[in-house]
Amino acid sequence: MKKLLLTTLATFMLTSTFAMAEPEKPAYDKHDGFIVDKHGECVRTKWMKADDPCNPTPPPPPPAPKPVVVAPAPKVSLEQRTVYFDFDSAELTADATSKLNNLSQIINNSSAIRDVQIVGFTDQFGSDSYNMALSKRRVKSVEDYLDQRSRLDTQAADIRGLGKAPKTGCDSVKGREDKIACMQKERRVEIEFKFQEAR
Repeated sequence: MKKLLLTTLATFMLTSTFAMAEPEKPAYDKHDGFIVDKHGECVRTKWMKADDPCNPTPPPPPPAPKPVVVAPAPKVSLEQRTVYFDFDSAELTADATSKLNNLSQIINNSSAIRDVQIVGFTDQFGSDSYNMALSKRRVKSVEDYLDQRSRLDTQAADIRGLGKAPKTGCDSVKGREDKIACMQKERRVEIEFKFQEAR
């Protein structure tokens, strides 16, 4: 009976010792490196903990890339993007500069606009060669104004003077002054926005 009691007590103490023991660290070589077996596993004498330095927790996966958000294109009517000129003139009027100021502000506030196209016209008076040169001077006036006030480099923009505009139905109008007034919408420069492509 006494022998049985001693045996039971010894078994209990041995079990308690294993229960309280800390897992042993990996074995190190003389250069303080981990010793590994032929399978590349760390050599240990008993077991390892979850935070064992020989078996570090893998790094978390990299965060998913953020979607590229393209700013919405501003809605600007053709009339808002068209400036008109006086007869036989390439000088910007007060109304033209007001429109160009508004367009410059729209361009500066919208990252969706990457470039502009500027196209100029004249009315039907004068020769084709004269009107081609006049339309180019008008386009140049608009280009210079936008280049100074907007964030865009208009030197690389698509800029064209196209000479006489399509007729606006003024052939039947009599009298020079009345005809000049009728053709007022032909003496214009149109600005077209080019937008960033969605990705």
